[in-house]
Amino acid sequence: MRTEFLLSELAIGLRRNLTMTIAAIVTITIATTLLGGAMMTRGGARDLQYSVFNQLEVSVYMQTQCGVPNAPADCLTTAEQNNIYSTLHSLQQVKNITYISPADAYERFKAEFPNNKDLVDNITANDLPSSFAVQLKDPHDFPVITSAVGDAPGVANVANASSTLHTLFSFFHKLELVILLITVVLLIASTLLIYNTMMVAAFTRRRETGIMRLVGASDLYIQAPFILEGTVIGLVGTSLAIGMLAVGRWLVAGATSGLGTLEPFGAIHNFWHALPVVVLVGILLPALASFFTIQRHLRV
Repeated sequence: MRTEFLLSELAIGLRRNLTMTIAAIVTITIATTLLGGAMMTRGGARDLQYSVFNQLEVSVYMQTQCGVPNAPADCLTTAEQNNIYSTLHSLQQVKNITYISPADAYERFKAEFPNNKDLVDNITANDLPSSFAVQLKDPHDFPVITSAVGDAPGVANVANASSTLHTLFSFFHKLELVILLITVVLLIASTLLIYNTMMVAAFTRRRETGIMRLVGASDLYIQAPFILEGTVIGLVGTSLAIGMLAVGRWLVAGATSGLGTLEPFGAIHNFWHALPVVVLVGILLPALASFFTIQRHLRV
């Protein structure tokens, strides 16, 4: 009997405030979808950063080797090259060192500019410096390489793409913050909508709750339909959000398939990591909003 009463009151409440109920569901759906999207974007950016940084190499470019036509006075000697290698090899932050000869550098150059024949034809292997491609255990230790060999005899310069990558990930971080800010605003709007819905429900059912109070019904028993109403709103909105996130992930995965660099943004594990938070926030927030609203404004 009690269960039937609660379900009956729940159905009456949802139907009686249908417009506000739909508005609350839509707002919860949008807010939790954005929340899940922000978490998936964050996970994808972290995976991308880990993948790219692990492939990042610090290039130690050396002076033109002595003995080459038109070699400068500060040309690279064999002893200087060996000294540079020994210094790099002694660093505990270094994972791997690859020597790239001028001929290897020329092959890489041609591979990078396959459609620019004029540029490739005007460059020869002797125009390109030899270098050491250094892979670090932690790419953030790039300054260690600069301080160790940056001013060593025979070194022209030390370079990597860390500044560009940090700019990229800074963009993703700012995008994530913007999405989270919008999500917070929408969650607040959802809470206010649920608050108003519960207030209207409490007002329209004040006679029924008054009678229940007179016959000795407990506070929790009287409040239960209102709390269930908020929970149902959250459950429906969250279910819709999960569906939208699943479709969105599927579309992103299809669009980034084969693109290597962007594939982490469609990874299924980021969806599963975001799911518990979306469910918790989407269901718990409306239930708590309903509970505290009734606690404060329903006189039982």
